[in-house]
Amino acid sequence: MKQQKQIIVLVVLILVAVGIWGWSFYDPKSGSNGNNSTFLQKPEPLNFPNPTIRWPEVERRRKAEYKGIGINPFSTEGPRPPVVPAPRVLQPGEPGGPPVVPVAPPPLELPGMKFFGYGNVPNDTARRAFLEDGDEVYIVNEGDTLMGRYKILKINNATIEFEEVGTGRRGQKTLEDQGPTA
Repeated sequence: MKQQKQIIVLVVLILVAVGIWGWSFYDPKSGSNGNNSTFLQKPEPLNFPNPTIRWPEVERRRKAEYKGIGINPFSTEGPRPPVVPAPRVLQPGEPGGPPVVPVAPPPLELPGMKFFGYGNVPNDTARRAFLEDGDEVYIVNEGDTLMGRYKILKINNATIEFEEVGTGRRGQKTLEDQGPTA
């Protein structure tokens, strides 16, 4: 019984298909299913300016490599914002950059010297300073030149002020306490 129902359904489907196929030949204007059907006529070419295949263009596109922009089409997140490069910081001295700030030289020192005392001569008002360089002891007045390089400007109670003769840079040396002598 089951097979008989399947055969009946098959016959009905074939009749429906034949009806649809026959209906496609029917022309409602003429009322007939004549031979002037549109699918039997020679097709007219489309109005296209140049229907030839441009093979160099096809080859160029075939060889092109896909370069994605990093967007995942399966992600629910939006695209990342574009990376904006930080503006380049101009260095001092470049055109449009900040002015060059001169670096102050390090403070001037008396190399290896110790200022260990000062004194006055009873008849003279000028002060004298006592400087030690290893085993050498130098006794200098205000205005004297020490080692041909440093001019002594002022001798105070706790400091001695001096100037480098070649550059005019100034420095200061403090009195060093030697502590009690045994």
